[in-house]
Amino acid sequence: MSANYPVPDTRFEQTFRRALTREAEKHRAAQWRKMGVVDPVVINELQKAQPPSISKLVVCKVVLRDVIFMPLVQGLLWTGVLIAMKPWLKNAVAHGRRLGSSIYRLVLGTDLVKPKRRI
Repeated sequence: MSANYPVPDTRFEQTFRRALTREAEKHRAAQWRKMGVVDPVVINELQKAQPPSISKLVVCKVVLRDVIFMPLVQGLLWTGVLIAMKPWLKNAVAHGRRLGSSIYRLVLGTDLVKPKRRI
């Protein structure tokens, strides 16, 4: 009996398959519009009749968008937000320390951290 069991990543797989199907449907609907089929009822009937075929173009589009581009953009935006908030966060930490030491001084009557002596 082998001790190596593969752990399936079902959440990513289901999301990826759903994105592939959605993109293949968009691609197929665009092709039908180019052929002149513009009635939504007819397009809906055609979609129900046959499942969409997932081509290499659809896979490349989904991989580039969902795996590479969107995480890059989200990371850049989140980093920008954190950089912009850095002064505010420093100020919040300083005020929190002052408030904590004043509460400690109020309860115990002494400072938790002794101030440094200046020479």
